Amino acid sequence: MLEFGEKLSLLPSAVTEEDITGLRRHAFSDQEILSITLAASYRNYIIRIADSLGVELHRDYSYTSEILEAYNVSESEVRSTIYGDRLTASREHEERPFEKDALRPVEIADQDVCWIEATPPESGQFAELADEMEQSTQPHPLRNLASAFSLRPDALQATLNFGRLVGMGGSGLGRRLESLIGLVVAATQWVPYMGIHHAQALLDAGGTPREVQAAVEQRLQEMFSAQERELAYYCIKITREPTSIVRSDVEGLRRCGFNDQEILTIAASASFENFLCRVAAGLGLKLEKDDFAPAALEPFTVGVAP
Repeated sequence: MLEFGEKLSLLPSAVTEEDITGLRRHAFSDQEILSITLAASYRNYIIRIADSLGVELHRDYSYTSEILEAYNVSESEVRSTIYGDRLTASREHEERPFEKDALRPVEIADQDVCWIEATPPESGQFAELADEMEQSTQPHPLRNLASAFSLRPDALQATLNFGRLVGMGGSGLGRRLESLIGLVVAATQWVPYMGIHHAQALLDAGGTPREVQAAVEQRLQEMFSAQERELAYYCIKITREPTSIVRSDVEGLRRCGFNDQEILTIAASASFENFLCRVAAGLGLKLEKDDFAPAALEPFTVGVAP
């Protein structure tokens, strides 16, 4: 279980069906595997919220010395700041896309939508929630993602509730920026399922095929405005190495015209996309047979499995 959580955290694109088989060999049920995936993915979300906004330790709490030592934090830092160096460090932007040759291919769903039991919605609470997910993610709905939650309708409800606040048209940032955040997060981790959906969303919001390709390959200087580049770099850092975020990254967003509420929303949206990407990668979600544009599919097509 811990090895699976570590792999899902550090390199979600490397998770394979054999990892799920390993959990089953140790007597975990499919519902428990879903819960393990959700728990690990949630921790990746909350860690990124804390790191991207520079959340400090509570100065009035009593942390055990063993825990502080494990994270190389001194008692004096608890009373002052654990982010001392990151308050004054200069930000750095590095464009470093994945080597596609090492990545697994896109899989198109035939009957099974993922590696665990996923019951198609028929009636009852889960069917209602799956319909809500479809309506919230039109015109190319995340049907297979919803189906993957069939063993935990309560978790699907929570995901929908929060997703509407930071994405799905409800963030206040606009569809273009929402889709750009999702696209760079999915491309940075190489999760084709989420990447293709967000690439299509960017096209639907008026984006061009060249912008999609540039976002996937992280050639941001070529196609995007200064504000969009600043947002994208921040989301890439949240995804790739949240501990590399410094105060000047947030200040850079402010200089580009984002207020603090918008910065919080951007951080939450990118962190939430990290959650969704790990759910998709951890459960082996396959792509729906939908009418995706070639410009959305091609950047993630390193070989299409039948």
